[in-house]
Amino acid sequence: MGSARLMRRIQDYLSQQGIRDEPAKVTQIVDFVRLTLRALRLVEPSEREVRALVGAITARTGYRDEQALTILRMAISPEFGGAVSDFELRVFGSRFGPAAAAALRNETADELDLAGFSRAHGGDAAILLLDTLFSVAAADGQIEDKEVERLRLAAAELGVDGVLVSALIHKHDPHNVTHGTDQQERRVTLQGEVFVIGRSPRPACDIVLPDPQVAPRHARLTRMPGGDGWQIEDLGSGRPVVVDSRPVRQAVLTDGSQIRIGPYRLRLTETELIILARPSFSALTVRNLKRKIGGTTLLDDVSFTLFSGEVVALVGPSGAGKTTLLTAISGVAPADSGEVLLDQRSFHSMLEADRSLVGSVPQDDLVSPELTVEESLRYSGQLRLPGKVSGAALDERVTEVLTDLGIHNVRGNRIGDALRRGVSGGQRKRVNLGQELMSRSTKVLFLDEPTSGLDPQASQDIIRLVRLLADEGRMVFLVTHDLTPEILTQVDHLMVLARGGRVAFFGPTSEATRYFSVSTPDAIFRRLSDHSETEWAQKYRKSDAYRKYVTTRERLFTVQQATAPSPKDTGRSQQPGALRQFLTLSRRYLKTKLRDRTGLLVMGFQPPFLAAVMAILFPSPTVEMLFMLSLSALWFGLSAAVRELIADRVIWRRERRVGIGVIPYVASKVVVLAGFTGLQALVLTVVNYLFLGMGGEYAFSFPLLLLTSVLTAWVGMAVGLLVSASWTSSEAAVGTLPLLLIPQIAFSSILLPLKDMGVAAKVCTWITFQRYTFDAALKCGEQVARRNRSGDYEAQPVNGALFDLGLKFSPRADDIGFELNQLLFILGATTITLIAVTTMRVWLRDR
Repeated sequence: MGSARLMRRIQDYLSQQGIRDEPAKVTQIVDFVRLTLRALRLVEPSEREVRALVGAITARTGYRDEQALTILRMAISPEFGGAVSDFELRVFGSRFGPAAAAALRNETADELDLAGFSRAHGGDAAILLLDTLFSVAAADGQIEDKEVERLRLAAAELGVDGVLVSALIHKHDPHNVTHGTDQQERRVTLQGEVFVIGRSPRPACDIVLPDPQVAPRHARLTRMPGGDGWQIEDLGSGRPVVVDSRPVRQAVLTDGSQIRIGPYRLRLTETELIILARPSFSALTVRNLKRKIGGTTLLDDVSFTLFSGEVVALVGPSGAGKTTLLTAISGVAPADSGEVLLDQRSFHSMLEADRSLVGSVPQDDLVSPELTVEESLRYSGQLRLPGKVSGAALDERVTEVLTDLGIHNVRGNRIGDALRRGVSGGQRKRVNLGQELMSRSTKVLFLDEPTSGLDPQASQDIIRLVRLLADEGRMVFLVTHDLTPEILTQVDHLMVLARGGRVAFFGPTSEATRYFSVSTPDAIFRRLSDHSETEWAQKYRKSDAYRKYVTTRERLFTVQQATAPSPKDTGRSQQPGALRQFLTLSRRYLKTKLRDRTGLLVMGFQPPFLAAVMAILFPSPTVEMLFMLSLSALWFGLSAAVRELIADRVIWRRERRVGIGVIPYVASKVVVLAGFTGLQALVLTVVNYLFLGMGGEYAFSFPLLLLTSVLTAWVGMAVGLLVSASWTSSEAAVGTLPLLLIPQIAFSSILLPLKDMGVAAKVCTWITFQRYTFDAALKCGEQVARRNRSGDYEAQPVNGALFDLGLKFSPRADDIGFELNQLLFILGATTITLIAVTTMRVWLRDR
């Protein structure tokens, strides 16, 4: 038999060359060469094809070129003819008779076919064989459409995922791809009336786009009556057709129209269709992820590979580990063991350099309701794009995203929320998604229930939009419970997780129903109860689907440079600097505060109202009035800040994942709140100073009194921010206010002089802010109004009041306790210290 004789001849030849290889290796070489020749129907290979075959043999075996060439010539020799196809057997039988055909079949029965080769030699060998088939097919510079279909059939027989065919086309055929700035365009002359566009070979399609993201028959291009222009029509593939950035069912094209189908961009001219493909091919490999908390397994040996342009729907019952898996991939909560690789590089290390590689869209709409749609995207762009991006470029990117999302018509509308009227729920979802799209460097996108709470039409619109985003080259993880056909037609793979983070299935949605023996995908959930989680995981690992969609997809990277990213994909993206982050966050926060009319009204009403109360109650600047002044200023800061780090914490966490620093974030809160509370303290001080005549005989210094009030407000603000950073709910933070204010009053000396307090109380006064603010307010003047024996108010030196309150320790005039500048320093230092502690608290919470 030909194969056995050829193997013996090759072994003899290798022995003569001093090579003592194991029989298994020689067998694999024989199978490798013969199947390559058979799959490509090469009887007399061209010189280029021979060079490609020799290169594959040397790469696989390490033999010299002359040795590989000798082996190849033996395999081509008619003396060692191998297996024949059924068609060839029929032709042979028609000429020489059935008996001769049966004899020939028996003689070649031991010859491996492609499926047998994959089973016998494993996924690595199957991928290498497929890579060799492509390199030989492209030896003459281009892979013809009929050869592409032949290669697809070979991949299917080898048990290799079809998407790897696209990867190898991208690698070997420059005719089908644009590499970086080296513009190599494919041009199709439009000589005819109708052109069908799709991935199926001729004659099914006239223009073949060989990529799994393209439907078998995707669209039809038809010349308009009279020959004036063209019209494109979606053939109901379920995948989008985009014309000039708009998804269409049918559209009239003009000269220069831009069409997007899957990863391909097509530009129409009067006589040609110019085709450009996606410039790079990336893969995210998740390998053996495991995670436990205590004795509970959250992820159990999860492995899969996802390629650019693919959408995977992540489904499973509650507690299956869907969120745990996504946080492990994104590095938010890494797994205990295993690895995540992007193009064979550590994904988590890449994220440390550039967080914009990941986009995360949570189930809740994390957008500021006070901003307009356009403002929300612009601020997101300023926080994600490099600092060198100009304002014009940013505006252009905002317009692009608005157009891609289909919300250009509401760009100036307020976003709103459940309480404040704004854009619709579906439009708000799109804005939420658009924030992640402002950065072009986003490669992996996580979507958590993006259709939750939407009507069916809005849900389908969102999923079609997700499909468009994937077609631009992103990898999309879609957590969903919606398994309707309208949703699943936009999805490439379905990952079913059983409880405990065990993979029960990963593969195309069409194969999932067959694997689980159900008629519709939503019935998969009911089947999960038929076996234990461990049994489902073991069953999948033994299945052909696992070998095809997990093992062989990962083995693609054993082929040298099969998916080498272009230079622009491997560079580090510049994040905006800390100063730009701070300025952007400050502007956005200020705008949201100014547009919160109710909150702004309450904040603006507080100073004149409290000043009016004090003017009515106190006819002159008494000790009690100064206490109320300092306490009111402390309240301004506390009430303004106590919820601010809680209100937008979910937004902050999202932005933190794209690289926003803790210091710029906290600093933006401090600066804006300092402005508002400082303004409140200013109004309160001015009104009291004027209406109570504090500058006359009482000789209060307005600048010092204002400085004391502002510093007091800022101390309150710093305390409020620390409280806000420490609690998880606004109710808890607000409930803390009495616990803070009552001790401030009790230990300030206004109720009981410090000199009359016990030891424990005196210790507490040293950490009571109100003691220092009250003391400083008194020392801003020379006299205060105090009641005399007849009950009338008269101006008396401040020293007496200070002694009575215990703020100085003797009645001597030269004993004033803390000097005013010391008190102001204490207030300033306290503010800075509390802000520093708040920053550390935010950082620790983020960790």
